[in-house]
Amino acid sequence: MTAIPPNLRYERKFLAEPMSLAETLALVRRHPALFCEAYPPRSVNNIYLDSPALRDYHDHIQGVACRSKMRIRWYGSCGLAVEQPVLERKIKRGMVGGKFSHPLPAMAWDADDPRRVVDAALRCGDVPAALRAAAGLRMPTLVNRYQRRYYVSADGSFRLTVDWDLQFSGFARFAADGSFSAAGPSVILELKYAPRHADLAADAVSNALPFRLARCSKYVLGVQRITSGALP
Repeated sequence: MTAIPPNLRYERKFLAEPMSLAETLALVRRHPALFCEAYPPRSVNNIYLDSPALRDYHDHIQGVACRSKMRIRWYGSCGLAVEQPVLERKIKRGMVGGKFSHPLPAMAWDADDPRRVVDAALRCGDVPAALRAAAGLRMPTLVNRYQRRYYVSADGSFRLTVDWDLQFSGFARFAADGSFSAAGPSVILELKYAPRHADLAADAVSNALPFRLARCSKYVLGVQRITSGALP
């Protein structure tokens, strides 16, 4: 049975289209929760691992209440050398979710055998045996990259991220030349908060964001943009 992470939280996602990034950030700055930037902006990169039959993808599409996603995440440059990657397993239980994170050694892609690079990192990293075994049943399927800004409300109860410039690539193509072949929505916002704040306060903060609430998994978006739902 999959362990439950201790950092469970709600995540509400919003699409800002047709607003521009500048318009979206201006609205965030005027929000009554008084959001201010918590960290400097940075680039986020992910390699998603899924089963050959894309079980995690289909679980999300079908709305399975208890599901998971696995990815390798790092920040900054997205070239063929990956510095300070972290293996993350995101667990979703109903409306709340959390994640486990484990550091991996640096990786440099071998275009002839990129899967070997991932397998070697998983063997050498600080990864529990059960999670390493679960990762071994998956394969790298999708790479994405985006820019992110981080905000926190004045009372510290709510976090908000603003993501833009989403790009996607199949893993084989990325490992060969570091390129991306598809783009995502212009701006995505995520409002994040602990279960103890899931009351009228959360609704008030959410309702003050004049954007469309959406189910918006970046992994699902990427698979659909690149392959129309089926990876080779």
